[in-house]
Amino acid sequence: MPVTKVDEKGRILLPNELRKRMGIKPGEEFLIADIDADAVILKRIDVKKMLEEIIVKAKSVDFDELEKEIRKEGNRVARKKYKVFD
Repeated sequence: MPVTKVDEKGRILLPNELRKRMGIKPGEEFLIADIDADAVILKRIDVKKMLEEIIVKAKSVDFDELEKEIRKEGNRVARKKYKVFD
């Protein structure tokens, strides 16, 4: 298992062998999750693809139905908070 270091600017160099094997190119983006005090997970992400997926999902939202649900939930919360019954 290769070992690497953190440089003065906080960067960690991924070994060339790993970059080649995984096809990692300069400029690619990663999510970083700390799983405990001594370990992190890097997950490669494609921001453009993520945005495209969000746009597709957003186009399928029925905003009239969403507005009805929001009003319904708001009324339910208000009735509960102010102890108003139907």
